[in-house]
Amino acid sequence: MNRLLNSNKTAVLVTLCILLIGVAYAIGRHSVSEQTTAEKPAVMTQEQTQDVKALRTQLDISRANADALQKRLTEVQTGQRAPAVTYHVTAPTVERAVQVVERQIREDAPTLPRAAREKSDRTVVTPITKDKDGKELPAAEQKVDVYKINLRKDHRIKAGASVIDGKALMTVGYEHGRFEALAHFDGSRYKGATVMYNIIEW
Repeated sequence: MNRLLNSNKTAVLVTLCILLIGVAYAIGRHSVSEQTTAEKPAVMTQEQTQDVKALRTQLDISRANADALQKRLTEVQTGQRAPAVTYHVTAPTVERAVQVVERQIREDAPTLPRAAREKSDRTVVTPITKDKDGKELPAAEQKVDVYKINLRKDHRIKAGASVIDGKALMTVGYEHGRFEALAHFDGSRYKGATVMYNIIEW
């Protein structure tokens, strides 16, 4: 059995490479269809943008991303963060303005400011009808916020090379949050592993 495996090592490696390419292609196709869905703007109420569960459900994001996003949206809606750009849309009501803005983003209208047309992981369109204390704003002060959201990527697959004792090894790794695991190979032989944990992040 060992002799058979050794004599066909090249064929086995080629087959594994083809299999990996096929899996990567399938994942890529799935990712593209998910990204197309994600690029469509989501219309959310001011209350929904403050609800972590609603953010997770409607934007299809992780709990960690939803928690971080909810905090940022609170800062924006209470005036702690200034908008990157402001532009005006003429509409009889804030609800109608939301429809106009959502359609402009979906159609990538050239009249939109560049910041609103930028590609991002998610786009949220929200009618702002209440002030920072939760009181209803007069109709003339109501507005539409557009949030361009880039998510923290929780899973990463890495490939590279390591040099140990003057010998080059192929390295394959997986990272999730603060945890990272690396496996080292000499050709097709497994030579060892490295596990790392990020102590400080900024």
